[in-house]
Amino acid sequence: MFKVAYSKYKNVTPSLIKKEQNLSGVSTNRLSNTIGSLINCSLDHITFTFDSASGGSLCTIKHDDLLKRATFNNEMFCVVHAHSAPITDIQYNTFNQSIVATCALDSVIKLWSVSEEPESAMCKMDPLASIPISENRSDCVQWNPNVDGIFVSSSLNTVYLWDVNEGQASNVQTICTHGEAIQGLCWKKDGSLICTAAKDKSMCITDPRNTNTNQNLKIQNSKTSNKDTKVVWLGTSDCIMTSVYTPSFTREIHLWDIRNTSEPVHESSIDSGNNVLNPYYDHDTSALFLVGKAETNIKYGEVFLNNSWSFTHNSSQHIDDQIKAACLLPKYGLNLMKCEIDRMILLTRNSVYPLPYIAPRNDKSSFHQNLYPDTFNVYKPGCTKTEWLEGKNSDALKAPLNLTSQKNFGKNEEKSQSTSLASVDPPSVQPAKNSDPVVSVLVPSINQQSVQIAPSSTDNNKIDKPDTTQIEDASSDKENNQKKPENVVIRSAVNHSLQPNPKPLTPLAAQSRSSKVKSVFYQSKFKYINGKTANKNEHITNIRGLSSMWSAESNGFQINTRHAAFFVSGNSGQIGVVQLNKVGRLDDTVNNTIVNKVKCSDFQWDLFDENTLAAACDDCTIKIWTIPEDGLDKSLDEPELSLTGHADRVSSIKFHPYAKNVLASASYDKSIKIWNIDACQAMITLQHHPDFIFNFNWSPCGTKLATICKDGYIRIFSPLQSDQPILESKCGPRKDAKAARIEWVLHGRGLFVSGFGSGNLRQIFLFDSETLAELNSEDINHSPSLLIPYIDQDINVVYLYAKGEETIILYEIQEDEPYFQVLTPFKPDGSHLAIGFLPKITCDVKSAEIAKSFRLTKDNRIEPMSFTVPRVKLSFFQDDIFPDTIDRCEAYLSADDWFSGIQMQLNYINLQPEGMQRLSEMIAVDQGNQNSRQKDMIKKVETKNGKQNGHTALNLNENDGNMITAMLQRASLFHQNKSDDDDDEDDDNSGWD
Repeated sequence: MFKVAYSKYKNVTPSLIKKEQNLSGVSTNRLSNTIGSLINCSLDHITFTFDSASGGSLCTIKHDDLLKRATFNNEMFCVVHAHSAPITDIQYNTFNQSIVATCALDSVIKLWSVSEEPESAMCKMDPLASIPISENRSDCVQWNPNVDGIFVSSSLNTVYLWDVNEGQASNVQTICTHGEAIQGLCWKKDGSLICTAAKDKSMCITDPRNTNTNQNLKIQNSKTSNKDTKVVWLGTSDCIMTSVYTPSFTREIHLWDIRNTSEPVHESSIDSGNNVLNPYYDHDTSALFLVGKAETNIKYGEVFLNNSWSFTHNSSQHIDDQIKAACLLPKYGLNLMKCEIDRMILLTRNSVYPLPYIAPRNDKSSFHQNLYPDTFNVYKPGCTKTEWLEGKNSDALKAPLNLTSQKNFGKNEEKSQSTSLASVDPPSVQPAKNSDPVVSVLVPSINQQSVQIAPSSTDNNKIDKPDTTQIEDASSDKENNQKKPENVVIRSAVNHSLQPNPKPLTPLAAQSRSSKVKSVFYQSKFKYINGKTANKNEHITNIRGLSSMWSAESNGFQINTRHAAFFVSGNSGQIGVVQLNKVGRLDDTVNNTIVNKVKCSDFQWDLFDENTLAAACDDCTIKIWTIPEDGLDKSLDEPELSLTGHADRVSSIKFHPYAKNVLASASYDKSIKIWNIDACQAMITLQHHPDFIFNFNWSPCGTKLATICKDGYIRIFSPLQSDQPILESKCGPRKDAKAARIEWVLHGRGLFVSGFGSGNLRQIFLFDSETLAELNSEDINHSPSLLIPYIDQDINVVYLYAKGEETIILYEIQEDEPYFQVLTPFKPDGSHLAIGFLPKITCDVKSAEIAKSFRLTKDNRIEPMSFTVPRVKLSFFQDDIFPDTIDRCEAYLSADDWFSGIQMQLNYINLQPEGMQRLSEMIAVDQGNQNSRQKDMIKKVETKNGKQNGHTALNLNENDGNMITAMLQRASLFHQNKSDDDDDEDDDNSGWD
């Protein structure tokens, strides 16, 4: 079973800085999309490009300038007109932090010396060399990470190898391995090989010193589109990571083993977007940052290379401005005492913005050495230039990263700079020998398809040894969420075999997580849920006397398919009832209401009788009301019956989900009573709460109750087994919070909690219902209003709203990390007081409507709302988003049967309309037709090869088979998406299947 290793960097979070600590006034709106970086930094300086007349201007500032409240202008900072065309890449020298290389669309590469004016605090950029290119553009430059004075550049489909010597650069080698433009270029960390990715959907691994192109390794990736492909070599391992944009409009991360390139070892589908995600990889900690151009989110995760190569997501950070480019600060520039793991320098639409990532630690006065493994040496190359050009390779050197080495780095850097671009007699430019020690040994082993995929042995720090960067740190503020809390108390065992569960309650923590089956960056089918309010002529308006004053324990608004109920102003506990089918403006006369005669705290409709309403009152009673079929023609002041038994006012009530006339109620007397309405008495009393009960809820199987109390405890009861909790744990929202909500999710295997942290910080939590271990938590925002959840139990989508606010926040709850998948929020016009949802069977399945609701607004109206999933083939039944739902039209048990412990068998309803074909069946038919066409094509080619070459049909070239498969797949995609254009940069709902 594959298990994700626990990492000490799991809880690393970005620390947002104040707006005063960035460089504002930078205009980057006209910057074009390039394969290089438009911003880069050294330990002391930051260099970036910005909007100018020609697009070829550069600005260099110091890191200290970001700590000042500075506004960009040409007089205060070092600004040079570097190129006559837009700049495409900026790269600082690895071993000489004062040398920076730039390239642009003017077909010129330039080297600059960055220093500081002795008489002022401004930086200074002096040109060192200008290198013209024969092509009509220069796309990117990359310095050799293990050899000083060597870099490569790319221009269209050509790669150039350059030797820098005494301010002069000579071309050592010219490589042309692709038929189309190169989109990505990177070095292996030991400086021996380069990897290129091109528009022809191929990658090529090359030793730039070798002229024998037959020894280059070519990798085909048919899963990419014509958009850019970003490539990163992960340290000195045999793993290459690519960030791709697929023909199905999703953005994915692929991990490749160069010893077997038939398919990626790991694939992670991230999301959908207009541009490919730019990866920024920390070779020391294996941290990965993903940033999309002109987007506002930064995704942070980790790549694990110890046992089974995989990628896991840790957090996502929203930025207020669009990000144009980004870079990582060198390790020696981090604030080690603040546990700063990485720092991103962002070039946004209007500013230059530093974003540090901090590892939370309780002890902030000590240096945590375990967070900082040895880093790649940036002041001593692992190989000399002469030896490297002669074909010798050396391991990349590493140096300790601590307070002492950081303090002494300046001295080492000065020594390095004194020898960095020293005079070295360049060898005569001769073709590298065909028996190159790297490529000639590497390529034969790669071409053997029988090679067993295994982690590389070339990276001693990542592969063979236990990965020291993944060992659990005992000083972390947050321990592994999968562990069982120490304060969990199991009071009694429950025989689950006697419980009528529609789904097995397997603990989430026990589930295996295969990296190839399901990615943590799982692409949700509900990512782009589209919310919509109905036309005004369908609203119910002019609701007179509407009250917005009710306690946090109540929703204040309840609906079923016939009626809507709401609080009415006054001291007599009035509840207004309107019929949902009578739309339009209500009469100006006083509305008829239900009069409880005392203040009412909560109410709820009977789930199996749409004309019955239960009301919780302050006189310690629960009143049961019956509404006429045609609505209230007069006010009601006498209930059908009244339930008495609580010693204090009743705060909230919940009908049983499957049993008729079974009702649970919570009271200020710190107890929960379960009533048999037919017998008008409380049959069960649960008393184990030392403080006020915020909220409770029935489990999906109807045999358990989960409660959350003001003492900070979550408790789970099995009322038919015992009046004591079977499980309780001090977790979730902080003690003495003002309100909280609890819901069952994932078919009873999880508990979702909405509550508050300190300072009105609204938070959501997910717990394993079997152990009450906290699986994940997320901070939403600061607000005094409680987020009220509604759970779609069929598809595990959560709708969060708050009284007096406008936005509806949506999440999908997954069974694997990170558990919370953010969906597109919905913001209707105007604020709402409450929202009620109708059963799933009322949805328009043919329009892919997954939820139907009504919104009670502040301007005295009830608005219908609809939530749909954008789909193209609406003529088919979307069975992937409409699973079978529980039939709730009739009760399964009577009250007496339920209290007697009689088991029930739930019925499920298939929502497929008559005459509609399932979408999955259509896809299966298309796949079968494609396979049949593929076999026919292969058979024709086999016959052709046999006649021409004298071979039998069994000797079909494997490359021919792969080519045929790719052609058929491409033809199938073209047939299905013939109206779509891969190069279209605009969002379009037609991109979703």
